[in-house]
Amino acid sequence: MQRARIPTGALAFALATGAVATVVAQQGQPQARRPLKVGVVDIGILFRDYKRKDVLEQAVNAERERVKTEIEAARKEIQQERVGLDNGPFREGSEPYLQALDQIKLKQYQLELKVERLQGALKKRVEELTLQVLTEIERTIEAYGKRHGYDLILKSDKDTTGGDARGELAQQFQERIFRAQISHVLFYDGGMEISAAVLQTLNSDENLREMERRAAERGKPAAGAPAAADDKTRKP
Repeated sequence: MQRARIPTGALAFALATGAVATVVAQQGQPQARRPLKVGVVDIGILFRDYKRKDVLEQAVNAERERVKTEIEAARKEIQQERVGLDNGPFREGSEPYLQALDQIKLKQYQLELKVERLQGALKKRVEELTLQVLTEIERTIEAYGKRHGYDLILKSDKDTTGGDARGELAQQFQERIFRAQISHVLFYDGGMEISAAVLQTLNSDENLREMERRAAERGKPAAGAPAAADDKTRKP
């Protein structure tokens, strides 16, 4: 008996169909992609309650008070010299009197230059520490997001001062934060709020030690140590 032949094209089609069916059977239905995991943090809360910010702020305030005391003492000394000149042996308008007055004016001018320099240095220090705190917060948020499997973390910037600026430096910090915002979340579901959890991580002993170590490696003063006065190392 002669065997029936299956056309080559039909055989190829049958084999291909069987292969596809086998693959589908092995893999099952395509898995649905997991929902995007999104969180929202209030950057104002994190900045306000970050422990290292308070320590750095105290250091800057201590430096500000030191500079203020130094300047007031110098001004008082100049004023006393002027009183001493007016009550001294030199006749007003005489050459010795005018020479002494020139010296007092020169000291006054030098003091004003010093005040300008110290205020500029202090302003720069505040800006550096503000950026440092913001960087530390951002790094902690990034690490938290990776550890907990977040795809996206957004930041909001609600007003958290409650009418209490908590000091002059804190007010400057808040203004810097406001300028640093590039977006504002108008609405989000409450389940996305992770500010409290991130703040707990931010203020954990492990994270505080790590941020302190990084700051020390960058050559910045340790938290709590006032910035050294640079005029002691300057030549007159």
